[in-house]
Amino acid sequence: MKYKCAFSGSGGQGAALMAKLTCMACITEKKQVVMTQTYGVEQRGGDSTGYVVISDQPISNPIVESDANVAVALSESIYQSTLDGVCEGGTIFVNSSMVKHTKEKPGVTQVLLPVSEMAQDMGNIRVANIIMLGAVIRATGMLGKESVADALASALGKKAKTQLLEVNMRALQKGVEVMEKKGGGK
Repeated sequence: MKYKCAFSGSGGQGAALMAKLTCMACITEKKQVVMTQTYGVEQRGGDSTGYVVISDQPISNPIVESDANVAVALSESIYQSTLDGVCEGGTIFVNSSMVKHTKEKPGVTQVLLPVSEMAQDMGNIRVANIIMLGAVIRATGMLGKESVADALASALGKKAKTQLLEVNMRALQKGVEVMEKKGGGK
């Protein structure tokens, strides 16, 4: 299976980290992977997207242009352009805590998850992206939770506070569980 992913959000929401963790987990699972990123012109708070192409075969074209089959929109400002980039048969995961106005797109499944609210309930708004990543991997089956957890531990570094690592691991599990309860997953 080939996955063309677009992880989008506003600066500071962790969309780029989601893409990085996905790449790191792919390497652990010995999958072919390519990542690119785009940023807005703003120095802080601008929209950004991390694009990741995953395949079991060599990747000849690493570009994701209106053909993402897995997408994430963490903020209202990037939602429409992210939705526009999802191909027929694709799925967009939407942070419904931040995106209040969704639109239908024929052939595209939208999964609405209030991940910012969930993160606040966990006591750390900064893990909303990790909750969403857990939901994405559960729903798509593109990566195992263990390889993403290993990538998360590696990305946070050996000097990461135990509490920081623990809340991120709980967030990853929360995302997986949310999709299990929704009946989604492979």
